[in-house]
Amino acid sequence: MYTKQERMMQMTFTKLPKSITAEELLSTPLPPVKWIIPGLLPAGLALFAGPSKAGKSWLTLWLCLQIAQGNPVWNREIEPRTVVYFSLEDTFNRLQNRIFQLIDGGDAPERLILQTECPSIGQGLEEQVEALVHTYHDVGLIVIDTLQKVRLSDGNGGMYANDYKEAGALKKLADKYGICILLIHHLRKQSASDPFDQISGSTGLMGVADTSWVMQRKRMSQTADILLTGRDMDDRTLHLREEHCVWTLEDEETAEEREIKAVPDYLWKAVEYIESVGNWQGTASELLEAAHIEGVQPNQFTYNMAKYFDKVFEPKNIRYKTHRKNKVRLLSFYGDDGDGGDDDIDITQLSGWGIPERPSPSSPSSLGALEGSKHGRSVATGQPAEKPTGPAPNPCEAASA
Repeated sequence: MYTKQERMMQMTFTKLPKSITAEELLSTPLPPVKWIIPGLLPAGLALFAGPSKAGKSWLTLWLCLQIAQGNPVWNREIEPRTVVYFSLEDTFNRLQNRIFQLIDGGDAPERLILQTECPSIGQGLEEQVEALVHTYHDVGLIVIDTLQKVRLSDGNGGMYANDYKEAGALKKLADKYGICILLIHHLRKQSASDPFDQISGSTGLMGVADTSWVMQRKRMSQTADILLTGRDMDDRTLHLREEHCVWTLEDEETAEEREIKAVPDYLWKAVEYIESVGNWQGTASELLEAAHIEGVQPNQFTYNMAKYFDKVFEPKNIRYKTHRKNKVRLLSFYGDDGDGGDDDIDITQLSGWGIPERPSPSSPSSLGALEGSKHGRSVATGQPAEKPTGPAPNPCEAASA
């Protein structure tokens, strides 16, 4: 718990003028990002959206308990803080039953403050939040479950303007006091290519939020994914499993790691073959046959080869060009010191750079270099390449948001 003097020092330390030069900004010491859950939930306005009855309220209550007690959350150490949980779709009886089940005979934290009623935005909610911050001086997290229960649109302006105005009022409070305000929200039923586009309402909500979580879970499934994005964090996905209404972390991956996993296995096999034979030229069909890759159409192969070049070929220092010869599209692979020909189309110039190398999965040794134009030089030595040789229902769903 901070003393009054410490709180005053913090407020003075973070106070900046409304305008500042770049030189002054770079010479002004500023506090680091304040994390409620390191790497996942910083101070500011946060949005947690998921399908109806998917277990959001159970997960949220568990998070509140862990943070209030200072217990680890998904392999992350937590600094204990006072948490205020506005559980506006529940009763105290329901909350009591859930807490009994979640703590399983353990101690209930005094730092968790529960409320089942509160005013709406613009109707007293902001004043109540400020009163709580002044009463409990170490408040770190305030949860509003759900956002819809505190909305009171005046009907003026469009959906975007109203979303931005209401969310902006809560963000202003979060920024002023250096706390996290977490809004529990719902997803649209319509699917979307970008999961964050499924958040109910306009893009104004996510536009204001500093951090956004989207929960993906099939009905009755014991597993779920949470996709995270934010201004102060790297995009990542948490793979969770539910057991006795507690969501445990099975695995997590960054956006870059997700992209690596999306690379088709046959591309790793192709690059392994090209590494073994050195410089190579031929059609996509010939490359698939030489590398013993089956079940892939040549046009599908060349499309994904260009799409994932910077993740598969570039880390191996392999370049390739494409050109037509006798009405046939040829692919030419060569090393950094190879000669691709000035008149060819260099596909590598259309791709990104700097993606970390991923080890190729194990596969049988590749065939020898092809006859004629497909005989090549070793990428490493420039010498003729040698021919290699080779061989039930979920009890936590019914009463959850």
